[in-house]
Amino acid sequence: MNHNIVLCFDHYAPRPYRTPGAGFFHIPMPLVAYVDSTEKYVECVPDIYSDTIIIRSPKATQELALSYRNFEYIYYQLFQGDTITISMDSLDYPLLKSKHFPAHDRIYNMNYHLRKGRTHSGLEAKTCLGSDFASIALKIDYILTQEWGRKFIKDYCPIDSMNAMFLSYKEAYTDTIDSYKNQQLISEELHDHYRFLLRLKDYESQRILNKDSAYYKLMEQDISDKYACHPSYYEFLDYYLWFFNYHIKKVRKSQGTCSDWRQTFDELSIKPFQPKSMQLLLQRCVKEIGDNFSAKDLNNYLDDYARITGDSVFYNKTVRQYNLSADADQLLLKDVAGNRITFRQLLELYKGKVLYIDFWASWCMPCREEMKASVGLRKQYEGKDVVFIYLAYKDTEGSWKKAVMQENLSDVSTNYFIENSKNSRFLEELKLELIPRYLIVNKAGEIADPSAPRPSDQQITTVLNEYLYENTPGNHKR
Repeated sequence: MNHNIVLCFDHYAPRPYRTPGAGFFHIPMPLVAYVDSTEKYVECVPDIYSDTIIIRSPKATQELALSYRNFEYIYYQLFQGDTITISMDSLDYPLLKSKHFPAHDRIYNMNYHLRKGRTHSGLEAKTCLGSDFASIALKIDYILTQEWGRKFIKDYCPIDSMNAMFLSYKEAYTDTIDSYKNQQLISEELHDHYRFLLRLKDYESQRILNKDSAYYKLMEQDISDKYACHPSYYEFLDYYLWFFNYHIKKVRKSQGTCSDWRQTFDELSIKPFQPKSMQLLLQRCVKEIGDNFSAKDLNNYLDDYARITGDSVFYNKTVRQYNLSADADQLLLKDVAGNRITFRQLLELYKGKVLYIDFWASWCMPCREEMKASVGLRKQYEGKDVVFIYLAYKDTEGSWKKAVMQENLSDVSTNYFIENSKNSRFLEELKLELIPRYLIVNKAGEIADPSAPRPSDQQITTVLNEYLYENTPGNHKR
């Protein structure tokens, strides 16, 4: 028996699309997601050179997630042994065609037919209700009083209209899956899963409008390991955590305000969830703790995770990701070419010069807005004993390298990625939580100003000159 499902993308080339008030975006190929035969969640993006994906399916059906305009996932229940061609309609919406089971085409394209006449800006009503479209509708009276409000007119759709479209969709959806079941086109198990997908749409539609801090309790009826083999379950758990965190206190961290995921972990860990669901929920908590809290917190909760779940794979992966086994007494740096150096070695290397150190990240817009002024500042001190050093903090290496190219930092040799942002005692002592942050190190190799002015600040040249000409006879400022 053939256990594979083969996907072939045929002339699949989506065009740029408009987003609410933000202009046009272009996603060349859709994101594809599925849970493989080892229960691993897999994401991939086909391209024009490799447009065929083969999925091994141990079960009669396999769920595939396909992103549409980067706004919504479309979930398909594909049949084992099938070869499916994926093309597009005039609005770039996916169309599936079975090679071996033509009768399955109407099941594969069920959502394509159901959504007709029930969309706004090309998106399902549930997507609009759970996104910026609903926010625009709620604030339309205020928006129209502002000069910038005109650009949102095209995105406006009354809440009542979106609700009516969604209600009509749900009725048609229910009738359709019931009909498929009665005609024995789908099994009882698959019918149950289609009903779960409809509840998932309901949960998504509530994200903006529902502020009930106890709404997550209603969702707990759907937390079950039987759904864990489907990518849609991962989206469901994201929504569950969205609503769960309504009652969790907020804290201010390096990337802004976020929920206190330590409290989320503590509360979730005592719930009677099945093993796989508990793993997935606590993994998300650990990831958020890793991104927003201290190395001590991460180590403590990672240990708790391993104790509760017995999962050493995620534990070891997280230790490697955050370099938790590295020497915490050192700040470990790596340049674009992969050459490594410590912060102490860097200070020793440039002793006798003034160092202007920029802590930044690819995800930090205020940091990147300062880069233009930073270029001008570097030119101003060219040939003088001032060294500009850029340190990427709490970033990913791929995003950092891309940002380095975009910000014209490729030719700056003193441009480094911090490998142990999470467990460096130096960064803890520096109390580095919010970026951008700028330091000045004097010629003796000492941190002279731990909160120096930004490159765009008119005072920066005065401050740099004070350290540049320090102990110079006459202390001439130039």
